[in-house]
Amino acid sequence: MTPPAEDGPGRGPALSEARPARPPIPPAVRRIAGAAVVLFWAVLALLLLVMKLPLLDGLLLSILLVAVPGLSVAQLPLIAEAPLERLPAYWSSVVTLWLLGTGAWLVGTRGSDASAVGLVAIPWLPGLVWSVGLAAGGLLTILLFRQLGIWTGAEESPALRQLLPRTHEERLVFAALSVAAGFGEEIAYRGYALAVLFPLVGVPGAVIATSLVFGVLHGYQGLLGIVRTGVMGAMLAWGFLASGSLWPAIVAHAAIDLAAGLWLGERLMSPRRSPGVRGSPRPFPLDSE
Repeated sequence: MTPPAEDGPGRGPALSEARPARPPIPPAVRRIAGAAVVLFWAVLALLLLVMKLPLLDGLLLSILLVAVPGLSVAQLPLIAEAPLERLPAYWSSVVTLWLLGTGAWLVGTRGSDASAVGLVAIPWLPGLVWSVGLAAGGLLTILLFRQLGIWTGAEESPALRQLLPRTHEERLVFAALSVAAGFGEEIAYRGYALAVLFPLVGVPGAVIATSLVFGVLHGYQGLLGIVRTGVMGAMLAWGFLASGSLWPAIVAHAAIDLAAGLWLGERLMSPRRSPGVRGSPRPFPLDSE
């Protein structure tokens, strides 16, 4: 009988020992993911069996309202424990947003045209006025929440500050991310989800539900950011309904993200606090490389 080989270079046991062990999944992530799975199936059953939605609409709406925000919340403990790598985060978000927008467009327009998800042509002048007005309203909302943060002492999420682009390459990819957010999130949550929810819960209920989910999707921004984003989601929904077209909301959404991420950055956030002095803002210049 051949004796077992000793551990050494190139041998199996040594190789297995050299492999880095996978870090355990934090219990908080497991709990949130488990709750999201249960809630997903409960909402899907409600939509299919009680509200009698078609299978495709029930599945997609459950994904948009439960699965995607549930995944976003489940990632928060991981984000808090590890430094963020901006470029991989940007690219993964770009892919996710285009998949959501494309899926919503395909499901929402089956048997119809693009107007079923709000992509209705609008004369250029009203479209420009609505786009500029919604973008200005979004930036004003951010400024108001900045002041609210100063008054209440609420800090911005460290993750949000980390995600601001620094280098030229990051700014280019962030621009692509802003465009993807304008199209993907607006088509999915305003163009598609609102239209499906209107006959189920009414216009106010649909706007409230999608705006709440939209805020939770941005949980990495902290509590202040969740409320701020939810308010902006309601404003964009109002612009869509009032203008009769989703295009102004798409343009405004992309413009807000571009302005906030590329040019205004920390100037739109609640100021950092000086250690030991509650409510005392400390200037923080924009990082640059």
